[in-house]
Amino acid sequence: MSKIETVLTDIHSARLHPLVPQELSCNLLKKGMTKALAVKSGTTSSLGVYAIAKKVDIKFSLFGMQASDTRQRYMALWNHDYDLESDSRGLVENGKFISYDIAFPMYEQLARHHTNPEGSNLHDRMDLYRLHAEQHIRQLYEQVNEKPDNIIHVTSTGYIDPNPVSTVMSAKQWHDIDITNFYHHACNASIPAIRTANALLTASLVCDSEQPKKRIDLVSTEMFSLHMRLADDRPLNVGLMSTFSDSFLRCSIRTYHDVLENRMGGLKILAFRNMTFPGTSAIAMWSISDPCFYFDLNPLEYFKLIKTKVRHFVDIFYAENGMDFRSEKDHTTFVIQGSSQLTLKQIAEELELSENQISLSRETLLENGYLSSGAIPFMCKRVIEEEKIPSGTKVFCLGYAQGITMSGMLLEKV
Repeated sequence: MSKIETVLTDIHSARLHPLVPQELSCNLLKKGMTKALAVKSGTTSSLGVYAIAKKVDIKFSLFGMQASDTRQRYMALWNHDYDLESDSRGLVENGKFISYDIAFPMYEQLARHHTNPEGSNLHDRMDLYRLHAEQHIRQLYEQVNEKPDNIIHVTSTGYIDPNPVSTVMSAKQWHDIDITNFYHHACNASIPAIRTANALLTASLVCDSEQPKKRIDLVSTEMFSLHMRLADDRPLNVGLMSTFSDSFLRCSIRTYHDVLENRMGGLKILAFRNMTFPGTSAIAMWSISDPCFYFDLNPLEYFKLIKTKVRHFVDIFYAENGMDFRSEKDHTTFVIQGSSQLTLKQIAEELELSENQISLSRETLLENGYLSSGAIPFMCKRVIEEEKIPSGTKVFCLGYAQGITMSGMLLEKV
């Protein structure tokens, strides 16, 4: 039996609003956190609120993502009526909170009536997720006439049934698409999800149990802005709120023959590897809770483990596929799902990569914020479109998340 060659192709990202400058987003988050903590503690005096604001400002300066590392982010729930004039307004006058007429999703009561510092409950947040996810998915499929055989829906931020993909496909009268949920794999979801889509396509072409498939789509809908906790001033939460960016993408897995026949660009799939490091399950956890999902992390242990394990993981990956990483790396393009510029630097040092080899990963984080599971497909789209990267170039993708899991994927530009 001849080997079935497959390609990651047709990658699209949906954004319905402009990206938000990092300085402006952090200023609003600091103001919102200050008010939430003040309301929670019953503080209304100017001096009391000022003291809280100073503490919040220090935490953001120490633990928040700075504008020098991320210039802007995509935030689906951002209110674009909030501008520099709004940003200059205070919180308290004459011992009373100032009301803001601008709508703030999830924190309407806090902004206008100075109550409910915890924000909307999980049920209301999931309603927002459905609304915004459907809007973005509709845009992703607005110009698509060819129906996929399967869709794998990837998310770690919104669980609702029927899910937004099902709702949009039903509206398009595409009732016979098999939709598979790929949930709660967090930042490291993209490579395992692509591997699953690849398996669905290849299995259909060699098995008699179902009709051969032509195209498997993946749709990613990550809305981390939905899970902001303004009343939580832990350093970890400050870092999360100021780092994550929302992402909505779709891509397809097709056969290599089909891609060539239709003159499509893409990345041929060569190899996968996934590993869960033993004894690490308690280091990082992303759990469902109310009013929003909850992330618990031991950052020192987590990033130390990523740093110390990455070279061994990559060396084994290449060895299992009959290659030597050291001799291959200088001819390879790297797509690294880095959550900070420091993490990217540490991974580059462990893998002995040049600054130029991680420039795509650095630039993606700088210009878009941390895209979580959307980061790798987003960068793969850039690789496909970049004319300076010639056909035949190997592309190595690396992801990681709680578990603690690490995933690798080797591709080749078509």
